[in-house]
Amino acid sequence: MPKKQSKKNKEPFISIIIPCREIDKYTEECIKYCQKLDYKNFEIIVLTDSKTKLKGKKVKIIATGKVKPAIKRNIGMKVASGEIYAFIDSDAFPEKNWLKEAVKHLEDKDIAMVGGPNLTPPEAHFMEQISGEILASPLASGPAYIRYTKADKQYVKELPSCNFFVKKQYAGKFDPELLTAEDSKFCFDIGKKARIVYEPDVIVYHHRRNTFEGHLKQIWVYGRDIALLTKKEFSFDKLYYSLPSLFVLFIFFGFLLSLTTKFREIYWSLVFLYILIVLAFSIRKNIEKTILIFSGIVLTHFSYGLGYLYGLFLIKKTGLNIR
Repeated sequence: MPKKQSKKNKEPFISIIIPCREIDKYTEECIKYCQKLDYKNFEIIVLTDSKTKLKGKKVKIIATGKVKPAIKRNIGMKVASGEIYAFIDSDAFPEKNWLKEAVKHLEDKDIAMVGGPNLTPPEAHFMEQISGEILASPLASGPAYIRYTKADKQYVKELPSCNFFVKKQYAGKFDPELLTAEDSKFCFDIGKKARIVYEPDVIVYHHRRNTFEGHLKQIWVYGRDIALLTKKEFSFDKLYYSLPSLFVLFIFFGFLLSLTTKFREIYWSLVFLYILIVLAFSIRKNIEKTILIFSGIVLTHFSYGLGYLYGLFLIKKTGLNIR
């Protein structure tokens, strides 16, 4: 049960919600760091596939069965006692002042949600760091690059569910049909009622995929699911999500047109310009990093674009559970 607030204790009670498949080494790390937070008034709700025993301060384990993270988060909110819900992924862990920094901004009545960057852990595997640098590039992630690096405080339309807080009275439900992009829809619904703020000091550290294959598979799923969401709730402000898919179509059909003399020079000039721009965003002191980041940005564009096209033309509702 939450502690009652008193003159001595003005901290709002916060429910930290962690969806996961099982209690693996990353989940243990996440829980350990949550238990060390510089804040007293909170609980930790861990949503696992099956029943698991775990002794720990402030920890509550809920078995949900093998369901999508969106459903786990909905269950987490249902059993939570907090007046604020704090969401973090099981393969992430927070800075010590995570809750305190978030609460500062949620004292504003006009703000419903606050979140911040999910940074790559400093000690992460080399390929995790490469994935993190790709994601933190504005050229690879567009406006969403602020999720992966510290940027200026700003009002935003959406935040990633690996690091955001929402006041209970504004919280709706995560879309159970979506594997990813459920956090985007959750934010879009809340944004109709109140403001969402990105605060660079609300920090978690998030492990990345440690192979190119894993990174690209994740990006493909992001593209697929944001296309499904765009079809489901279309609005013109979501059209920017389609840019990587337009790039893919340009590369494919442009190449076919370039087989004729008329379009060849224009097409290859634009391709060369694209290569130069990507290279400018990729250059590092380490040549290996430069090559990997360059190829990673290009492959990220293709992976997301192809995933988006797949989701756009996917007719049946997704029961896909690719993670």
